Formats: sequence, C-alpha cells, structure tokens
Amino acid sequence: MNLILHIGMGKTGTSAIQAALSNSTDRLAAQGAEYLGMWFDMLDPRFRGVQNQEQFFSLPPEEMIHAADLLVEVLRIRSASGVQSFILSNEALSGKVGQMKPMINRLREAGIVVRVIGYARNPVSWLPSAYVQWGVRDKVEPGPVQPYSVRARKLVHWYSGLLHWHRQMGDILEVRSYDKATDIVTDFVEAIGFELNTPEQRVLERGEDAEIVMRALFNNRFPKHVLPAVFDRAVLPTLDGIPKLEDVISASFDYSETDQIICEQAALFDEYMDAFGFDPRAVVKSPPAEPEITALRNRLFDVLLEVTLDQAQRIRRLEQRINKLEVEKVEV
Repeated sequence: MNLILHIGMGKTGTSAIQAALSNSTDRLAAQGAEYLGMWFDMLDPRFRGVQNQEQFFSLPPEEMIHAADLLVEVLRIRSASGVQSFILSNEALSGKVGQMKPMINRLREAGIVVRVIGYARNPVSWLPSAYVQWGVRDKVEPGPVQPYSVRARKLVHWYSGLLHWHRQMGDILEVRSYDKATDIVTDFVEAIGFELNTPEQRVLERGEDAEIVMRALFNNRFPKHVLPAVFDRAVLPTLDGIPKLEDVISASFDYSETDQIICEQAALFDEYMDAFGFDPRAVVKSPPAEPEITALRNRLFDVLLEVTLDQAQRIRRLEQRINKLEVEKVEV
C-alpha cells in the first residue's frame, strides 16, 4: 500500500488541490486511490478540524506510534475494495516533521510506502499572501493585528519547515516549485500520478482588499486567536455579493441610451403632436450628468455616520431595557 502526504506549504495552491481531491472520489477509486481528507479523524473523531488538529500533533512519540498502527489497520480495511494508494493533504504538516516522524517510521516498518510532497513559492509573493491569511484573516498571534513588517519577519521562518523535512526524511520528500507550475492542480497530478477533476474556478481565500481591512479592524477587538469564522458569523463571510458603488452608479445614472429609447417610441410622441398640438421632444434637452463618485461617496459616508450613531443609541437603550427586565426577573 502507498500513502501520499501533501504537506503544503500553505498559500501554495493547497485549497485548489484539496478541492480537486474532494471532487475526484469516483475518478480516484477507478485508479485504485482514495483521498483521506485533511485530518487524522479516521483514527479518532477528536482530531477533526483545524481547531482540533493540534491535539493530534501534540501526541507524544509512543502515542504517534500507536496512531500509526491504527492507521495501518484503517488502510488495510479500506484496501479490501481494491484501493492501494491513499492521499492526505494538510498544509500544517509542512512544519511538523518532528511530530510526524515516529508515525511515518512505523508506517514504513509495516510495509506502507510513504511519499511526501511539498511546494515552495517565491517569498516576494508568498509573504504578503501568508500575512493576509495568518496575520489578518486567521489572527494567530495574541493581541492586536500585527503590522506586516512585524508579522512577515516571523512568517518567513515557515520556509524552514520543508528544510527540516529534508534533513530528517529527505529520502521520501519531493519539493516542487509553485511558481513554475502553470496550473497547480495539473502539477500535483503529475507529481502523484493520478488523474483528478480540475476545478473550473480558481479557489481563493484571500478576499478583496476592503474585506481584509474590515477583518483587521474586527480582529483587533479580540486579545487571543481569532479564526476567520468568527468574522464570518458576526459580519459577513465575503464581500462577493455586495455591489460596488461604481456599478450601482453605472446602473442607476447611465443615461447614454436615452435618445435611443425615445426613438424607439417615436409613434407614441407623434401621437402627442396630433392629440395636444405640441411635440414634447421639440425643446432640446440633455440628460442629467452622472454624479461624481467622490462627492457621492462622501455624502453616503455622512448618511452612514448618522445612521450608525442613531443605531448605537437605539442599541444602548435596548440593552438598558433588557438589563432592567433581567433585574426585575431576578427580584421576582
């Protein structure tokens, strides 16, 4: 049996690769392969999810060896259906060779052929992307959101994770260049030797700049680690569904087709001449000018500021009423 571990690094197309693996269940099965997912929850449900994976990585060496024995049994049971190759993808593995080594050694002793595939990306593009992901969206460090100049100096050390893999398990490791890949999923297909269904749309997690600013302001309110889902639940998951002001202006104030619209109804206005003795089109007029976006944006800010302050007062009054009702309930 074979086990392929895709270990990241993060922000090197891992979401696209994982989406392709998830969407290729039948295609992989036809090739004798299976995607296990991101977590080791097949060993214990408590290891499922990003919020619980540290429980797995914190297992002492002897428990990692036991986990390997459990994994061997899981793979043997699943191999009864003809599957001989298994794939697990988790970018957090790129920095966890010390924790994974006892498990991998045990798997290899049991006859499992283990391959480890990682990707490295030019730091000029990787650092800004990583900062948005783990400095703003997923605020890992305690305290306020750190400036890029501070956080990036810590993030750059994440490159050492693949070097640690090379030093300790270099015989099973393959590191590929993210930047040389025309398409990351196609490149991963070449690396693993199994065909996948390539996603039609690129998988993106970053979000637009306005969303990143909002997340930074929001996450500054929390002293500890803040997962992206906290902002998603309290504010909104994405700005994709929110129209841009420029598009609204174009849709509402673009009068360029006015003459065409009038010409299309020439018979209607000709009838006005016959019925009322004058042609409404006779006096030459120009449509109103499209509003200047900066002035309109400033005026909208005036309105939103007033609405926000008014709502703050209303919320405060509601809080006072709720507090009063709760006190009265306790007294009763």
